[in-house]
Amino acid sequence: MKKFVKFSVVFFVCSTLFGQQIPVQSDHSVYSFLYRQSTVGILPQWVQSTKPLTLDQVLNLLTQVIENSEIGNANRTLAARFKSEFSIPTKPGMHLPFSKSNRINHLLYYESVDIEPHLLTMTHEKSSLWLDWNETLVFAPSNDYRRYFQDKFTLKTKINDQVSAYSQFSMNRLVWNNKTLAIESVLPPDTIDWVTYHNEWAKYFPEVNWIIWYNTQAGVSIIFDQIQFDLGKQNHSWGWSPSHSPILSGTGQPFAFIGLQTSISKIRFKFLHGSLMPFTPYEVHKRKITPNKYIAAHRGEIDITNNFTLSITEMVIYGNRNIDFDYLIPIHWYWAGEHNRGDQDNLFIGLDYSWRIRPGVRIYQTLLLDEVVWGKIFEPWWGNKFVFQSGIHWVPSVNPIIPDFRLEYTISRPFTYTHEDTINTYSTSGLGLGFPYGPSAEVLRIETNFFPKSRLFASGAVDWIRKGSGIGSSIFDNYAFRDPALDDNTPVLLVPVNHKSVITLTLHYTMSRYIVLHSNFVYSSSTDIEIRVGLTWDW
Repeated sequence: MKKFVKFSVVFFVCSTLFGQQIPVQSDHSVYSFLYRQSTVGILPQWVQSTKPLTLDQVLNLLTQVIENSEIGNANRTLAARFKSEFSIPTKPGMHLPFSKSNRINHLLYYESVDIEPHLLTMTHEKSSLWLDWNETLVFAPSNDYRRYFQDKFTLKTKINDQVSAYSQFSMNRLVWNNKTLAIESVLPPDTIDWVTYHNEWAKYFPEVNWIIWYNTQAGVSIIFDQIQFDLGKQNHSWGWSPSHSPILSGTGQPFAFIGLQTSISKIRFKFLHGSLMPFTPYEVHKRKITPNKYIAAHRGEIDITNNFTLSITEMVIYGNRNIDFDYLIPIHWYWAGEHNRGDQDNLFIGLDYSWRIRPGVRIYQTLLLDEVVWGKIFEPWWGNKFVFQSGIHWVPSVNPIIPDFRLEYTISRPFTYTHEDTINTYSTSGLGLGFPYGPSAEVLRIETNFFPKSRLFASGAVDWIRKGSGIGSSIFDNYAFRDPALDDNTPVLLVPVNHKSVITLTLHYTMSRYIVLHSNFVYSSSTDIEIRVGLTWDW
């Protein structure tokens, strides 16, 4: 097993530098499958550190799982199905819809034969181009919303072993009952977050009772020797928590960025510099002109052993000026640069580790420092702004039929992610980039994922949330307006404290090669029960 893990690390370093660098969507069930394999020791730990993984990474990891003799038939079958779904076109020439390799009868059943799963493909020598068309329909028996539609088109290309690119466009339509929410023909930001509405432009059309908005992502990756350069627009998740990372949670709005990454033996390094939106689109719609706002971030990881990984991250938010070239230097120490600029920007330092204490059990912890005074580190001083997270991932069996379990606790101090200059808040388009519950929060989460059948994915989660609501509990609160009487005795949870529990259950069934059925059940102690049933037609 130890020899195999070592081989896996070497295989990863080589493969990621020569292949398809197209990201795999962060909410895909393949991540739950790969996380299981990483925790049991089949795959290395880095699999769980950052998202999204690239198409090439996912395919190589699935190959490693298939070729491992210890995983059993259930895992091997599931890995083979995922690998078929993410396959890269290799058949020469052009293949159109409903051709011999894309027969219409695959709408009705699923088979493991080697057919082309994409709508349109063109392949010539080392270059490939393929198009996917995705249709989603969701029904929700609610007093406010009834039906949700999404048309999504994704174009991907591999020019050679060094260059790859993708472009994704989706149009979203929501049949809405409560017309009063469509203020000035632009939807307020928090009304339809259940359909992953991330504060994009949204307009209401009363003649058809539809709310319509658009989402886009794109990227180009170029590899030179041991360095990969990226230019794109997407979400980023940095940290060991799948959805609640204090560093970058990946739940905010996608933003445009330039970046690079490299791997040398057991050391991995990532850098990005991105452009953020300082206000919500609703505010932008009224302002017309917005000031500049940027994020710079870099992250280094080192595998101390095959079972212990240590990471450090630096991030800085700045704006109201042009791009700062100090923050464009990937290996520059942001802390020193920000201090030399008069401490006018919002700087963060993240320290985290993951330790696989034995096959099937992995613990991880993250400390995100916004600002602390070491002489008062153990005192309730208002300026001690940080988030601490501790979690454990337990996979009792390598068999994917057996559920895994994740227990995660996160606590965030007041005023974390905030700044005296509101342009420097840790957000884009009105949504936070870090821990989803923001400052002054305490969250205990229990989560489980498993695959009862190779085509059925089930997940569930329970969140117990305690959230402060005083000044300092929102990322948009300016700490210049804090209550001075609390400076030396600021509690973690600012009164009044709100309590809430949320239960989420999800099922995904791959009915055929093209059709996926999915359902969601959400219970919140503060709202009503939500039940959503839908299907996705994915060529």
